Amino acid sequence: MIHRFIHRLPLANPGRSAVIAAAVASLSLLAGAGAQLPTAAGNITLGAAWAQDSGIPQEQVIGYATSILEMDTPRNEALSQIRTLLTGTGQDLASIDMSCTGTANLNQLPRNLRNSVRTIVVNYCNKASDIVEANGLTARQFNAITAAYPQDPALAEQIRAAMIELQQSANGGTQ
Repeated sequence: MIHRFIHRLPLANPGRSAVIAAAVASLSLLAGAGAQLPTAAGNITLGAAWAQDSGIPQEQVIGYATSILEMDTPRNEALSQIRTLLTGTGQDLASIDMSCTGTANLNQLPRNLRNSVRTIVVNYCNKASDIVEANGLTARQFNAITAAYPQDPALAEQIRAAMIELQQSANGGTQ
């Protein structure tokens, strides 16, 4: 399961969450109401930002946004566990590729830590895979959206809008 999933969403990219959080925080409340779509996090109402079409079905965008939000906690927990293991080793976490398919370079870690770090990464990647599948996407669909959104402003906006609405829905409609 690990080798077929999330090849473009590295575990050890602390900037990814910061970028997503900043994008979500910087956007204002969406105006207008639209159709409601069921998600693992509950129904969300599609707002005005859905007017731009990226060519990706809305259900997939919702599944993608839900997956990204749900992956954040296990990702941060895995990073924290790895940081703890690396404390005092002189290893820089940012210099190690810990993406779900990039574990080969874990060989640069001290021998006594490799298996522990690999286990943490594998566990995270398996959780992430389960999250994606629970939100109605295949690994291929998730990876395709991950690859497409940096070059597709409409898709990026749809993802941001979905994330905002999901977070507002989870917070009872408050900002």
